[in-house]
Parts: sequence; structure tokens; C-alpha cells
Amino acid sequence: MSRGRKRKSDKGLFSADSMKQAVKDVIVHNLSLRKAAEKNNVKHQTLARYVKKTQDTKGNKEELSYRPHYDTRRVFSDEQENILKDFIIKCSQMCYGRSTKDVRQLAYELAVHNKIHIPKQWIENKTAGVDWLQGFMKRHPELSIRQPEACSLSRATSFNRNNVEQFFRNLQDVLKRYNGFAAGTRVYNLDETSTTTVQKSSRILAKKGVKQINKVTSGERGLLVTTCCIISSAGNALPPAMIFPRVNFKPHMLHGAPSGTLGLATPSGWMNSELFVSVIKHFIFHSGSSKLNPTLLLFDNHESHLSIETLNLAKDNGVVILTLPPHCSNKLQPLDVSVFGPFKTYYNSALDSWMMTNPGIPVTIFQIAECVGYAFDKSMTPNNIKAGFKKCGIVPFDSHVFGDDDFRMSSVTDREEPSKTSQGEITVETPTDKSEVLEAHTGNKEIELLNRTPEKNTSEAINFKSPEELFGYPKAKPRKTSNPRKRG
Repeated sequence: MSRGRKRKSDKGLFSADSMKQAVKDVIVHNLSLRKAAEKNNVKHQTLARYVKKTQDTKGNKEELSYRPHYDTRRVFSDEQENILKDFIIKCSQMCYGRSTKDVRQLAYELAVHNKIHIPKQWIENKTAGVDWLQGFMKRHPELSIRQPEACSLSRATSFNRNNVEQFFRNLQDVLKRYNGFAAGTRVYNLDETSTTTVQKSSRILAKKGVKQINKVTSGERGLLVTTCCIISSAGNALPPAMIFPRVNFKPHMLHGAPSGTLGLATPSGWMNSELFVSVIKHFIFHSGSSKLNPTLLLFDNHESHLSIETLNLAKDNGVVILTLPPHCSNKLQPLDVSVFGPFKTYYNSALDSWMMTNPGIPVTIFQIAECVGYAFDKSMTPNNIKAGFKKCGIVPFDSHVFGDDDFRMSSVTDREEPSKTSQGEITVETPTDKSEVLEAHTGNKEIELLNRTPEKNTSEAINFKSPEELFGYPKAKPRKTSNPRKRG
């Protein structure tokens, strides 16, 4: 056995019927322990223990269990573990998930606060054991150890119910303007994505046990080429626009790109206000947008998208622009939801194939168009595009597509509106429950609700304090209510 590998135990893998038959073969048929164990596929040491138990309990009316009873060493009951499991899942949905070490610490503190009998090792280490965590996860297979993706605080808090409802109200107003909008035949989505000369390597086959496996890339950082994609809710994609990191654009840069691709150039390779005007002209030409046949175009509110020239050009050609709320494109933009994921996968695969067929030669910006053409045909399929619009609730229109679980990330920063009271006055409402005691603080004009009596529950966990009651969910502190500085 290699060093560092843990041996998986086969403890308790036998069935009760096989053990009962093996005991019967030893006691009734006078077979040896090893022969009976081999015949019934059980361990002879375990069989000897059950034979002794059977002989000792002979004559008793209680029926002997021929399977190990692991629940005798459990700390929490099934109902208490379900409460703990729901708390862990909800924390992960709020982007404040608990690690395995945190869960063990949480289980220890939960048992101490509820005065539950715990093993001596828990008290010595001030944390639950690893064996308890393994058993807890086996009893709840819906839990798993995952590697989370990084989510910025602005993205987690901006996707809230207020912003989403405001977006759908604006979308509903726009869809009523033209029959083609509501039918979903004239709704488009535009967004940019980065295509670099350095690919993200896929998994490969290699020798087991080797600590480090490498795969060649064309460079450390690579060059950036911005690819602007436009999709329609009808299921088709317009030719993209590609921005190369050059001062002047050359036609041979688009070798292998999708037919009709617009080629642009800027020293940085990023989109700017001047280039976006050309992209809008490209969109108007391929979509046939006019005042008699208008189109609805959805994109984010980046500063390069909202120049005066762009807005005037769109207005003159019947392009109705609706911007997405800030930092919500991962949920409300069809390209991000269902298209760019497969596009990046196929693009990296195309770069890998090019590196394999051209060993020793680095990828340059002149090969990116060919790789984009391959990924574009594979990812911009009608099924992917329509699924993105449906998932976002745009086409068909569904303002209730997002539930409470989707807004759980932003619940961390949900704050109540401050009460509008005059200086030196405090408004106290009469409580509906006699157990509610209201305490008024005249210094900072806050009203706190204290000593709430918990509701009676006839279940097993009547006296069990849940993690939510003891520790609570992550919550941002209230904003400062100090008086603003007077103007000079």
C-alpha cells in the first residue's frame, strides 16, 4: 500500500441473513468457524463473536440482532441532524458556506449549548471528530464537499428582489410596444467575452501517484482578443465582432472566423465607445432593424455601451435598448447563462488541438479567429440559445422565474428601512404578543424586540436550540444613522 493512502474498511458489509445462516451452520451443523465464514462470506472473527452472543442469550425471548447497531454512538437524533443539515445548506446558498472544520466546530458548540452527551475526545479537542462528520455525510447523501467558485460581494448583493422586479417591469413595458417583441422573434442579446492565446488545459491521462502534471501552453499570460456575440430569442446567432489588439485591422486576421464576422482593432483589445458604434451598425445590418420593423436589444450597462452616438443611432433605426441591472448578468443574461460556458469549452478544446498539431509553435492572435469559428458553430445552437432566454424568464416572459433560493445570497445585506421619526420622539407600537417587550433607546432612537417566547412544539426537538437560534445566519450590520455633516 502506497504511503499516505487510507485503507477503506469493509466493516459491517455483511447482511443479517448471511450472519444468521453462518451462526446456524456453526451451532446446528457443527461446521468450523472458518468454513462457515467462508461459506457465507463473513469474517470468522465477527462470526465467533455472534456465535458467543447467540449461545449466551439462548433461552431468552429477545431476538438477537445479527447486524451491528451503529446508532448507539450517535450524538444527535435524526430530527436534530436534519435541522443542522438545513442550516448548512442555507449557509452555502448565501455564499457563506461552512468548511468541514467549521461544521465539526459547529456540531461541538451545538451539543454543548443543548447539553447533549458527547464523547470525551470532543471535549479534549473542542471540536467534533472526523468519524462523526463522515457518518453525518453518509446519513445525508445530499451533502457533498464542493470547491466553490469565487463570487464578488457586489455580484452577490446586487441580484436582489428589488432590482430583478424592476427589470421585469421595464421588460414588460417594452414587450407591449410591438407584437414581435412579445412573440420573441425580435429580441436580441449582446455581450462580449475574452478569447486569449492561452487556453485553460483540460484533464489528461497520466501515471497515477505523480504529484505534478504539466501541459504546454503558448505563453504565461497571452494576448486578449475580445469577441462580441449577438443571439436572438428565435434561436439563431448573428455574425460576431472581433476586436484585435492592434492599431489597424488587417483582413487576414479573420482567417477561419464565422462568415460575416466584423473585424475591429484597438491597442488594448477591449471594447470602447467608438468601436461599439460600429458593432451597433453591424447589428442593424444583419437584423434588418428599422422603425417599421424594430428590435429589442438587451445588454449590460457598461460605459462603452451607452454613448450619445450609440443611443442616437439605435433610436434612428428602431433599436429599443434595455440594459440589465448592474452585476446581474450571470442570472439575467442569456449569453452568460447557457451559451458562453459551452463556447469557452469548445474554444479551449480548439486551442489544445492546434497546439497538438503544431508542437513547438506558440499561438498568436492570427489563429484565434479559426478557433472562435470552431467554437461558434458548436456552441451557438438553437437549443442552447432558446434555453438561455427561457432560463432568464425573458422569452417566454416569466417574471416569477426566480424563487427565494435565488435571492438568498442578497439576503445577507437586506436591511429594514429606518423609521422616520422626528428628533426627540420615539414611536412605540403596541405588541400583539404579551411576551414581546419593547425597549426604547432615546440615544440612538432604536427600538429593539427582546425576550420573544419561542412557540411551543410537540416534536422531539422541543427543547433543542437550532443553529439559527444560537448563531444565526450571516447578516450585515445596520448602516450608520449618524446625522449628516452640515454644509458649510
